[in-house]
Order: sequence, then C-alpha cells, then structure tokens
Amino acid sequence: MKIVFILLTLALLASCTSKPLMVKYYLLHTPENKISNTSNQVKPIVILQMVDVAEYLNQSGLVMQVDKYQLYYSHQDVWAEKLQSSFYKALLNDLNTTGQREYVVYNSPNAVFASASIKVELEHFHATDNSSVVSSGRYWLSIEDPKTAKNEERATSSHAFFFKSDLQKDGYAHAVEKLRMLINNLAKQIEKDIAALPNN
Repeated sequence: MKIVFILLTLALLASCTSKPLMVKYYLLHTPENKISNTSNQVKPIVILQMVDVAEYLNQSGLVMQVDKYQLYYSHQDVWAEKLQSSFYKALLNDLNTTGQREYVVYNSPNAVFASASIKVELEHFHATDNSSVVSSGRYWLSIEDPKTAKNEERATSSHAFFFKSDLQKDGYAHAVEKLRMLINNLAKQIEKDIAALPNN
C-alpha cells in the first residue's frame, strides 16, 4: 500500500512540473527601414550619454507595482535585453526622429563636435495595478564647447520628468506598447528643452 501511495504521489508531482512555462520576450526598439542621407544637412550634434536605470529595474522580468510599496516581477514576461540598453536605443531613435538635431551615442566619432549632451536617470518605468503605466526620472542638459577644457565647469540644467498613460487592454504586450509611447514623450520634452538652451 505504501508503494502505491508513493507512486501516485510521484506521478502527481511529475504532472505538476511537466507543464512548460511560456516565456514572452519584449523589446522597446525594433528595426526600421529608414535610411536617410544627411550629408547635405548640417545639424547641431548632441550626445546621449548612457542611461542610468534604478536598481530595481535591472531585472529581466517586467515590473508591476501592485501596492504603494510592493512590486511584482513577472517570470513569463521578460525583456529581451537589458532595460538600460533597450530604453537607450528607443530614446536615441525617438530623439533623431522628432528632433532638429543629430543625436549620437556617447562613443560616436562625431561626439567631439557636439554642442550639448544629455544624461538621463530613469527612476520608474513600469505598469501599475490601477491600469496605467508610468515613467519618471531626471535628465541633465550640458552645453558642450570644444574650446573648453574637459575639467572646466560647463553650464548644466536639471529637468524632472513624469509621464503616465492609461491602459485600455490587459496584458504586458499592451503595457510595453504604452511604455514605448512614454519614451517618445520624453524625447519631445528633451528636444524642447535643448532648443531653449543658449546657441541652440
């Protein structure tokens, strides 16, 4: 009788663990067939420094805030690459699409000709249990002058941002789509603030 009970228990445990976990991967940027020739256009160059991401966002699972002080990390819905990298690529793309300047990566050969640079700190970037997504943080704009020594003070301005969007559907796929739109809102705000800088 004990052997039958043990065999039934093992069979039950095996059936519980045999169901595979369906993992879905998400990206904030996708390839686009946009090849533009900007050789005839002279645009001011702006450096986008690597984005700093809050430690709790440095997880593979998508985050949902389920209470004022509680977070839930999904094991089935995950970022295809680090959020820091994915967010950075999406923001750079949006800045170049919506802006009047040429935004380049921090290690670009053209960075030495930059008139300004941007540093972004991402504090919040997730869904909430009240059917919304939020993105907030701070960014700094610095005027770059090639004639100024590297260790000299540069004019820097600090700007906070907070964007929120309501969700019309359930599921992380829709939440990621809305989070992607919040990056576009940030790009527009940055472009507006850069345009207001002296000599821009």
